[in-house]
Amino acid sequence: MKRSNLTHRTFAALAALAALSSAALIGCAEEPPTQIKPQGTPIDDPTDAIPEAEAPYSAGADNTHDHFNDLGANGARDPFEILAQRQEEGPPEIRTRLHSCQKLQITAIRSLLTSFGVNLDATGDPAPAGQLLQGGTGALGVANYAARVGETIVWSSAGAAKLFDIFVQAAPEIIANMEASAQCQINGAGVKMFDDANQCNKDAISCLIGKPATADHVAICGNVVKSASTVDKGKNIAVATMLSAAFSCE
Repeated sequence: MKRSNLTHRTFAALAALAALSSAALIGCAEEPPTQIKPQGTPIDDPTDAIPEAEAPYSAGADNTHDHFNDLGANGARDPFEILAQRQEEGPPEIRTRLHSCQKLQITAIRSLLTSFGVNLDATGDPAPAGQLLQGGTGALGVANYAARVGETIVWSSAGAAKLFDIFVQAAPEIIANMEASAQCQINGAGVKMFDDANQCNKDAISCLIGKPATADHVAICGNVVKSASTVDKGKNIAVATMLSAAFSCE
C-alpha cells in the first residue's frame, strides 16, 4: 500500500513538472505576427507620403518602368511578325554580326588603302579613291571636335555607299599592287588577284578580306566578274564587293 501511494505521488510530481516546463517554453516563444506586410513609420494622415528614407519598399508607382515583353514600340507587336523578321535575318550568329558591326573608322580606311599601294594624294576626273575619301568624310561620320562630337561608330546607308565607291575607285591600284603588297606574300612570293583566265585567286581574296577565303568567296568573286559589262569593270567591282562585305560584316 505504501509503495502504491509513493508511486502515485511520483507520477503526479512528474506531471506537474512537465506542465511547468511546457508553460515556460510557451512563454519564451515569440508571438506569431498578425500580418505579413512590413511596417513603416506611423503617420497621422494616411494621405501623406512616407519619407523616402523611411519607406518600407524600394520601388513604387513613380520610380519603376514596365518593360514590354516583346520588341514592339507599344507592346502590341504580333509574335508572328517577330518570327518572320528573325527568319529573314538568319541564325543568331548572323543577326549578331549585322546589329553589332562597328563602322570602319576613317583612319583605318586610309591605312587599309595605303597598305595595298593606293595613292591617296592623287586627284583627277573622275575622282580617284583618295579624293573621294577626302570629300566624303561627312558621309563617313567624321568627328566634329569643335562641337564636341566624336566620329560615328555605326554604319549609315550613306557611309556604306560612299565606302563602296571608294573601294571601286581604289580597285585598279589594288589589283596592280596586290603582288607587291607586303601582307600578301606567301613564302616570299606575292599573289595575283586574278589569273590569266580572269579567275579570282583564293589566296588573294584571303589577303583582301583578312581571313581565309572559302569556295563561296571565290564563286561570288567570279560571278561578279562575269556579270559585268566588261572584264575590267567586273574585276574592279569584284574587289570592291569583297572589301565592302568584309568590312561591313555582310
